[in-house]
Parts: sequence; C-alpha cells; structure tokens
Amino acid sequence: MQESERQRRGFLRKAGFAFSSCTLISCASTNYGDDLYRLQLASAGKDVMWMPSSRAISMAMLQAAKTEASDLVYDLGSGDGIIPILAAQYFGAKAIGIEYNADLVELSKRHAVRAGVADRVSFMKADLFQVDFSDASVVTLYLGESLNAKLAPRLEQLRPGTRVLSNRFDLGSWRPDQVIAHVPNELAMLWVVPARVSGRWRIPADIGLESDAIELVQSHQVIELRIINQGLPHPIGEGKVSGSDIEFEIQRKHAPSLRLKGTASPDGKRLSLQTDSGLDRSQVPLIHWDRM
Repeated sequence: MQESERQRRGFLRKAGFAFSSCTLISCASTNYGDDLYRLQLASAGKDVMWMPSSRAISMAMLQAAKTEASDLVYDLGSGDGIIPILAAQYFGAKAIGIEYNADLVELSKRHAVRAGVADRVSFMKADLFQVDFSDASVVTLYLGESLNAKLAPRLEQLRPGTRVLSNRFDLGSWRPDQVIAHVPNELAMLWVVPARVSGRWRIPADIGLESDAIELVQSHQVIELRIINQGLPHPIGEGKVSGSDIEFEIQRKHAPSLRLKGTASPDGKRLSLQTDSGLDRSQVPLIHWDRM
C-alpha cells in the first residue's frame, strides 16, 4: 500500500472516531452559521453532508497550491465559504464558490463582507457538475470519493498547470503529486494537471534510436516511451509530466541512457527539450519533437 493511502486511511479512522465522539457530546447542535442562518454539523446537502473545513487545512491547501494574486480559485461545494475567503484575504486571489444550498451561498456572502473581501469573492448557487470552471488556475474540493471520481475526468482536462486540491478524499487512480499531512488529524492532497502528451512524435535522427518516431503513452502524470519495431511496440523509457513540464529517460542500445527535460507547447503540438547534462541550461541546445 502506498504511503499516501496509508495516511489517508489512518486519517479517516481518526476522523470517524472524532465524529462519533463529537456526536456523543452533542456538538452537532453547535451553530456554525450566524444570526440569520443556523448551520449545524452534518447538515444534509444535495449530494453530501456539510462538514466544516478547518482554517488550518484550508490555509495549508492554498499554500501547497502556491496561490497568489494572479490566481482564480474555484471551490466546488464551497459550504460556508472559508476557502474562497481565505484565498482572497491572505493570498490576494480572486475566488468563486459553487454551492447548491442557497442558504449557504447567502451565509458565505455575509462572511465575505465581514472579512472585507466581497470585491474579490463571489458565490454562486449551482450544481457543480453544470458549471464551467475551465478558467480556474486553482480548484479546491471537499466532497467525497464518488463525487471526486465523477469529477476527475473534467479536472484532468483543465489547463496544464492548474492545481487541484482535495480535503480528505483522493481522485481514484490519479495519484496525488503531494500529500498535505502536516496539519494534526487532517489530510489533503494536491494534483498538478499534466499536459496531454500521448501520441506519436517525430524525433531527430541524432538521438540514437532505430526510429524517426517515438510513442508516448500517458497515464495521468506518468508516461512510458516506446518505439515501434517490426510492427511491435518496444518500451524504451519512462518519465513524468507536471503541468507543461516534462522529463524522462530513454534507454539506448548502443549509447548511454539519455535524460531529457523540457516543456510542451500550449497547443500540445511540440516538445522543446534539453539534455539533462548538469551544465548551465543556456549552454545546452534545444531539441524539438513535433507531434505526428
């Protein structure tokens, strides 16, 4: 079992115990809202119960995303609005909260006014599966395993480099790039949307392969490199993609292995690469691979 999965399961066991204990002492009767709307723990929503996101884990998620003033943060299932408000208040970002419960939307708007960030934060009553959030640079979630799994294909189609963060629940087979585990009794995860580089690429003849083309097979941020020889695919290396950044190692028959690093173009049609030689990058010529 991977370390991130062990951490997540251990956390869920602790969280379940804490929730049970909280129920026994009737903390579910606490008002998490304000004088206009009484909000209780585990209030029923459209798809999930409302559970509070702590300030500590919300800040940790935004810090892990390296949120800054140029970002547009979408919080899908924004509840009482804590993450959009913190994103604006402490990072200067613009933020949009998507929430199906109209009372929570109005509560969040009042919280934003009290925090002095109503000019940079907005809240929308909507079904998150019906909202276009393709302009996001940061997306945050506190939903559940089934909803996250349903959202994952849309999240992976966001612009390369978009940061996706989930409180507690993972994204199924898409493994996180970072586990945020330093907040006591809490856990969150970060994914960086990878460029889509699957397909066949034309490569320079001087790379030292017995082919003028290479195939990249991508599974989320992991890639396998293959050449086609006599009609059959032969694996020759592997690597990873983070946003538009790509790096991999090619195993060659008659030469040392070749490590390459570079970036995918915004239109996804070209890879601009350099050998990872340890030299000053300005001294290493660019190699271009073009999509076939």
